[in-house]
Amino acid sequence: MSEKRARQQQKRKRNNKNKGRIDSHKKEGSKLISPFNQIPNTAYMSWMNDRLPCMVWGGLLINGIGREQAIEVFRQIGIHVGNLFCEVGDRSCNLPRVGIYGLSTLDDDLQDKYFKVLFTDERIVDALKPLILFKDLPLSEKWIEYLGDVSGNERQLWTALADAVAILLDHQSQEATDCRWAYMIPIVNSGRLQLQTEEQYKEYTEYPNYEDQRKVRPFIRATEMQLGGGMMNDEYFQGKKAWSADFWNECKDNTVCLASASERSNIDFDLIKTISSVRGIWADLSDHFIETDKFTHIQAKRDASFGFCFYALTVAKEGLASSGKLVTAKLALRMLAEIYITFKYLISVRNEKLWDIYRSYGSGQAKLTFLKLDEILEDKPGYIKRENVEALANEDMYMDFQDIDLGNWAKTDLRKMSQVADCKDVYDAYYSWPSSYAHGQWCAVRDTVFTTCYNPLHRLHRIPRLAPRYEDGAENDLILLLNKVLDLLNEVYPSFEKRAELVQKFES
Repeated sequence: MSEKRARQQQKRKRNNKNKGRIDSHKKEGSKLISPFNQIPNTAYMSWMNDRLPCMVWGGLLINGIGREQAIEVFRQIGIHVGNLFCEVGDRSCNLPRVGIYGLSTLDDDLQDKYFKVLFTDERIVDALKPLILFKDLPLSEKWIEYLGDVSGNERQLWTALADAVAILLDHQSQEATDCRWAYMIPIVNSGRLQLQTEEQYKEYTEYPNYEDQRKVRPFIRATEMQLGGGMMNDEYFQGKKAWSADFWNECKDNTVCLASASERSNIDFDLIKTISSVRGIWADLSDHFIETDKFTHIQAKRDASFGFCFYALTVAKEGLASSGKLVTAKLALRMLAEIYITFKYLISVRNEKLWDIYRSYGSGQAKLTFLKLDEILEDKPGYIKRENVEALANEDMYMDFQDIDLGNWAKTDLRKMSQVADCKDVYDAYYSWPSSYAHGQWCAVRDTVFTTCYNPLHRLHRIPRLAPRYEDGAENDLILLLNKVLDLLNEVYPSFEKRAELVQKFES
């Protein structure tokens, strides 16, 4: 059902540039408040969730008879229903609303005028036929009077409905704007919406042929957003939400989910040669370690500096071994970023004692883990070897004399460390987002295991993928971060020039 159109709507959503700049957000504690949420007493009513179901008849009409003719039908309804509304001073309805639910709130003469003006062409009957699929359709008897019954064509009608919904899902699409204008034009012609200038009145009544539409369309959407939600009319608001919920529920109950085929994940580099280049650095780094080794006492700075590099080689190699595309590759990026930031921070602060603190903190963590294994944990985790942790805790001094620091070893956090070390760009690029995968946060879960259902009648909801998504490659970034760590070693223990490289596949 309209998979191509649904994809286009989803792409337009992703490409929307009006997301607000970071500096437009207001900081309150640890939260950045979006510009819209800074407006007092803000309430939301979604176009897709709450208002589209009422104007779906407009989308059906645009698809059924073409945009130009549909707009003229909208205009005629706006003129006649709007003018008739203002001829009677005391009405039970406060606005001439022509959404599917809004029609049920109109006086009888307004309802009759709407249907009389609407059904002037046999093609309109065919276009609007899908409306009678809904058991809870407001004014269902009147609709059936004009549209007839389903007559065994349910599958075709659901497909036609899906096509109409697909063009309306994006609240800024041309078709959605047309329908939002169709909702507003009777209200404008009734005089209940007081426009400020003659120019604005013409922008409505002569739409879409008057003035620059890049200015007119946002104005239409803004006014519809205010009045379409039932402002100052709670009874209408609740009724409209109830119909909208029924609409989407019936769509879900009567149609199936549509998932796109999984994309193949190709390895774009020579995996074996690239890993070999990383593995080869280990031997050269070992030689450099021996060449610069002058003492046998504890050398916290030297051990940590070379240790960072050996550890970075290990992490990078494993990230690359996953083809750079598995979730573990993102975790490797996060680990490399933290190694780099920590290393650069220790160099930048120029405090030799801090290297000892870094080392002592690690020994204290080993002691704490050993004590938990010994005293607290009844079911011992298999990945931790008790004797190994005990040896690590006792390596520099007997653990009975080793303190345990429960806070951060540097009395700060990684973000602040990156600022001090002048590498906040690395933190922003390679730590923050991969951390969401490490913590199993929603966006990471969504990105990896869910895809979008391309049935427009399901509101582009989430369904499980056939297999995890592995399209994003981290291989270039793994090599980049590894080499940045090696660059730091070259600063403090020169000269070490060997660097990893991403070997491209040979194309014949």
